[in-house]
Amino acid sequence: MNNRFKLVALDLDGTLLSPQGELQPEVRQALAAVQAKGIHVTLATGRRACRTLPWARALHIAVPVVAHNGAVVVDPLSGRFCLQQGISLPAANELISELCRLDLPHLVYRGEDRGEMAVLAAAFAGHRSEFLAYIDDQLAVVENIALEADPIKIAVLAKADRMEKLVEAWPRRYGGAVSMVVYRSDGYVGVDFIPPNCSKASGVGFVLNMLKLGFDDVLAVGDDYNDLDLIEAAGFGVAMEHAPEAVKRHADYIAPFGGRDGLAYVLHRFLLRETE
Repeated sequence: MNNRFKLVALDLDGTLLSPQGELQPEVRQALAAVQAKGIHVTLATGRRACRTLPWARALHIAVPVVAHNGAVVVDPLSGRFCLQQGISLPAANELISELCRLDLPHLVYRGEDRGEMAVLAAAFAGHRSEFLAYIDDQLAVVENIALEADPIKIAVLAKADRMEKLVEAWPRRYGGAVSMVVYRSDGYVGVDFIPPNCSKASGVGFVLNMLKLGFDDVLAVGDDYNDLDLIEAAGFGVAMEHAPEAVKRHADYIAPFGGRDGLAYVLHRFLLRETE
């Protein structure tokens, strides 16, 4: 099986990185050995590009990486954006108007070429700490959010009891104009609105086209709902042991979690063939 795969696509948080946001030495060494065999490695994450590129460069990744859940593909060597998609301006403005009317706190990511940092309207500044804890580690508070071009992402965060019915209704209301990524944690529900037909799988598909490869050539590893499309599309999809059950049900393999890092184990077993 070790000759079957030509590309390894990895989620960052909870997969490549530990819960403390650290890269374990065993994982770094295994990835170096994988690359030494001529197998490409890429990242596919919901993070912004500026928070993805340092890890790509630390791991000497040479092929483009996927950020913003597929809305952006960037070359780690040059920093050039190979792909940047946006939510159409009319749909974005309609969505933001509804969020304001519902008094739902939200961040807006204007785009990599218009300033990558998330912006939060001053009316929701009281929720800044929640966004920093659950969504992003940097944001700017502005008096008003005025869009002049299609934004990459709109991220909403609120208590679950305010969000559940909306999460059910929004696909019917905005389904043709956006894709939705839903997160649940500690009584909160977060929703990332990203461009239509956009996912980690679509971003990795863009990279595969550049490399003249197909999804059968991919081993993908992730740990959350936004990894599901990629895990299903890949020739071999791996879910981390702590992933939601709905994600694990669609995986070809569940990475063990315990004394030895789960991702390192997967790389050794299926690519380096050093673990039984």
